Amino acid sequence: MRSRLPIILMALTLSAASTQADILWQADFETGDLSQWSYISNPVGASVTTSCTYQGEYAGQIAITGAEQYLWHGNEALNRSEFNYKPAATGEGDSTFLGWSFFLPEPLLAVKHEIGYWESDNSWQQQMRFNLIGDTLSFSRSNAAEPYWSQPGFASAGVWHDVAMTIHWSTDPAIGYAEIWLDGKPQGRINLQTRVNDNDAMFTQIGLLRQRIDTREVILIDNVRAADNMADVLAAFNPEEPKFCP
Repeated sequence: MRSRLPIILMALTLSAASTQADILWQADFETGDLSQWSYISNPVGASVTTSCTYQGEYAGQIAITGAEQYLWHGNEALNRSEFNYKPAATGEGDSTFLGWSFFLPEPLLAVKHEIGYWESDNSWQQQMRFNLIGDTLSFSRSNAAEPYWSQPGFASAGVWHDVAMTIHWSTDPAIGYAEIWLDGKPQGRINLQTRVNDNDAMFTQIGLLRQRIDTREVILIDNVRAADNMADVLAAFNPEEPKFCP
C-alpha cells in the first residue's frame, strides 16, 4: 500500500503557503532592526528592544522627551516619533485590513497622545486617528470636536493590547467606513469619509505624537500586520492569553 505521507505533507505545505499568502506585509521586528519599515517620522525616537515583546525576540520602541531632537522640524509645540506604513491600495473602493499591538511600560500622562492616525500623501491632511489620554483610548475623525467613541481603562500599562481595523476607502461618507476591534472585541462600524480626496494615497503613522513636555514616555509596538482579510489580522492576536512583561 502506497504511503499517504507525501500527500499529507503536500497538503500541509499548500495550506501553510495559502495562509502566508494572506499576509500582505508585517513588522514583527524579528530582523533585529527597523528595516521592515520604509519610513520613520523623526527616527531619533525609534529603536528595537528585547526587554518586552508580544512575540519573538524583538519589539519596536518609540521613546520621546521634550528635548530639541524630538521636535518635528523644529516645531516647538510637538514631540513625535512614529513608524510609517503606506498600503499598496487605498484608492476609491479599496479596503485595508491592519492590526498592531502595543505595550506601555508606564502609564502615559493625562494629555492627548496620537498613537495611530491616517493621513493623505502629498496633501498631508490627517483624516482619522486614535487618541490616548492616560489609559483612555478614543477614535475620531481628525477635525471633529468629539470622538466617535472612547474606552476608559483600555490602555492599561504593563500588558499588551491590540488595535485592528478594516478601512473601506471612499471620499463619500455614505460608502467609506472604519470598523475597529480592541483586543479582539468589535467596536462597531463607523461610516465616514476615509479618503481626503480623489487623488492622494493614504498612509498610517503609529507611535507617539504629543505636545512638548519634558517627561520621557515610551510605547512598544509589535505584531504589526496587514492582510487581505480581517480574520487573519484578528487571528494574530490572542486576547485570551495576555502577555505581561517584567
